[in-house]
Amino acid sequence: MAGEIESIRGSIDQLLDYEYDIEDTATAYIKFNNGATGLFFATVSNAQNSSIEFQVMLEKAILTIKDSILTITTEDGQKKRVTEDTKLPGSKFYYGASHAKLIAHFYQEILGGTCDYIHVRDAFVSMEMIQLIRNSSEAKKPITMEVFQ
Repeated sequence: MAGEIESIRGSIDQLLDYEYDIEDTATAYIKFNNGATGLFFATVSNAQNSSIEFQVMLEKAILTIKDSILTITTEDGQKKRVTEDTKLPGSKFYYGASHAKLIAHFYQEILGGTCDYIHVRDAFVSMEMIQLIRNSSEAKKPITMEVFQ
């Protein structure tokens, strides 16, 4: 979202005490080539049916997605609702209607043989970020994109 990545300092860990040897929490401090910085945090440690939250902090506004609602908060503190996603019934409503729509669209594309989908080359940056966070956690230091490539 902020351009090309310069480096990532990440940490992954298993916070819950359960029998599976798999990480449940990841954090990362991201430096971008344009001078912007980002903080990434993800966990599956919360056993409750809580909302996914995504926030982008800009110079003059903050965009937040929480409880399936996109809001913008301006620098003077005014908060406005931009849009709201349809909530699905059931125990995991926090996936939102978009999740079901994307899955249905995926199958339609396979059956119809069209090219209206996210290509693997478009997802590559996300995959790189995941690997950089893992590499940084193991090395216990920031990893640059040059080292990864």
